[in-house]
Formats: sequence, structure tokens, C-alpha cells
Amino acid sequence: MKTEMPLSKPIRRILVHTEEMLDTEVSLLRQPEAEPGGTLVDKYTYDIDSNVIIFPAQYVGLLKDFVIAKHCTHLLIKGAAAKKGDYKVCSYTADSVFSGMRQIYFDALKDEAKKENKLPVQKLLQMLFILFSHFNDDINEIPWNAIINADVYHRMTKIRKTQLYHIMKESKNDMDEMMEQESIVPRRYFVLNKAMFYARDMYLAKTLPADELMPVLNIPQMKKFNHLEVKEMLTTRWTHTAWYQSKVFGDNMLSIIEKPLGPVNWKEEPTLDYYYDLYKVGKLLTDNLIGYMTMRDWFVWEPPKHLLDAHDHKAEYEKDALKRIFGDLITDTLEGS
Repeated sequence: MKTEMPLSKPIRRILVHTEEMLDTEVSLLRQPEAEPGGTLVDKYTYDIDSNVIIFPAQYVGLLKDFVIAKHCTHLLIKGAAAKKGDYKVCSYTADSVFSGMRQIYFDALKDEAKKENKLPVQKLLQMLFILFSHFNDDINEIPWNAIINADVYHRMTKIRKTQLYHIMKESKNDMDEMMEQESIVPRRYFVLNKAMFYARDMYLAKTLPADELMPVLNIPQMKKFNHLEVKEMLTTRWTHTAWYQSKVFGDNMLSIIEKPLGPVNWKEEPTLDYYYDLYKVGKLLTDNLIGYMTMRDWFVWEPPKHLLDAHDHKAEYEKDALKRIFGDLITDTLEGS
């Protein structure tokens, strides 16, 4: 463990446990510009020899403890899968990018047909891969976020209030995603994006448990649904809104999340097999969410290096997909970009 910063006994224990179980080293790094939720840079994902947990320099006390515990748990899940020779992530290929962008384009056309102010063609084309990438990022993050937070909650009792505070802030930030682009993004994808975060937050609200984390209490746009009767919610006034649709899809996704996570014994001995089982549950959960969103041909399970390589080739994947969708019609646009 490379750090000179003061650490509480529980955090020292989880760091030592992580290092011993995975036979690796974990370093802690404060950075003023670090992401609010911290960042894990690990050897199972990147071509490096050790693991670094980066968190904001201003984090102290229990907030620092929670971020470290969260990333240690994630590292244990990744490391356990890697040691079993089975660590994969949701990546993409030229063919899967084509499938995703084509579907987004078809859905965008349906939306554009109903609009008075049409989206400029160039912006529409740019949106296709941006939206595809956005869902790739989310599907690689949201299922694991739910699992990691549930595990930390059951194992680190002294930081539960801090955990709730952090999750509530994270929830509001996540729900703010795409807000400025609501009129641009096809309704289907705006709804699915919000539904995933809604389902995650509802699951955590039940798991912690913490009613204040429920989206109908925590998210301003959803508070209107808190006291509505079912009959009133089914009126045209509400059913045509994106936020109502997000709630409906989110409730379905909540069931998808709860089904594989329900049997998990969170107080089981934290062995390598335990964390590998969590990885398998997370993978199943991810597959189920992808299937529900009809995105099975968008992503492929591959080793982390495959995803890093895909990121390096994303520009050519995007151009190739546009050419396959639009043929010669796209040539001038691509050459001018």
C-alpha cells in the first residue's frame, strides 16, 4: 500500500485485504481535479503494473473512506474475474457500431417526422455515435455501481450515512445527463437513459434502505409522480411525458436488477469466489438490461484491451457505419468534416 495519508482502521483492513487476495498493490492519490466519485486505474483494465485509486484532494474522513472502499470493492470484483481467466467488459466492433448507429438513426427519423424544428443533418449524423458511446459507457458502469454500493453498505456500516449522501448527489448528477439535449436526443434513448438511473436508485433505496434516495423524492422532475394515484398517472397528461415513460421503463428495469441480485448473500465471507460470483451476477444483469433495451447486437463481451483498442478506432468505426447506412450520400459530408 503506497500512501502516507492517515487512514481509518476499516479502510486499512479493506486495502490490505484487497492487496493480499489479489496479490497486488494499491496506491492512493489525491488530485484537486479528480472526478467527484473518484477513479480506479487498475492493471486488469489497463496495461500497468499496479492499481491507483484517485480521489478529490478535498475529500477527508468518511467521504474519503467511502470512495476508497467503493473502488477497492470494484477492484476485487475485477481481480477475481481476472484470476479466474474470465474478466470481460462490454466492448464494440465495426459491425456492432453499425447496428447501434443504424437503430438510433431509424428511431431519430421517427422523432424528426413529428417535429416542427428539424435537427440539422450534420448534427443528426454527429449524434449517432455520441449516443452509441454514451450507452456503452453507461452499460459498463450502472450495473456495477448497484452491486458495489450494495456490498459496501453491508460491509462498511460506519460509512452508511456518508454513502447515502454521496449516492444522492451522484443520482442528481446522473439524472441531469442529457437534459440540455432532451429536444435533440430521440425520445426512446432519453427515456432509456433516465430509466437505467431510476432503476439503480430505486434498487439502492430499497437496499440501503433510504426512502430519500427514491427518484420520486430525490429528482425534481419525478416528484410530481409521488402522490399521484395510478388512475391519474394513466391519463394522457402524464403518459405522453418522457419522465413518466422513464418511470415505467425504470420500474421494469428495477425488476431486472432485483432478480439476479436478490439471491446474493451480502454477508458471505469475502473470498475470491464470492467476488467472482458478484462478477458473474453483474455480467448477467448487464446482459438482461441490454436485452430489455434491444441492444444485443450493439455490444460484445471481450477482454478490456479490446475496448481500449475499440476506443482508438472509434473514428473509423463511426465513418464506416455512416457509409454503410447512407452509402454514397454520405461521402461529401465525411470529406468535409
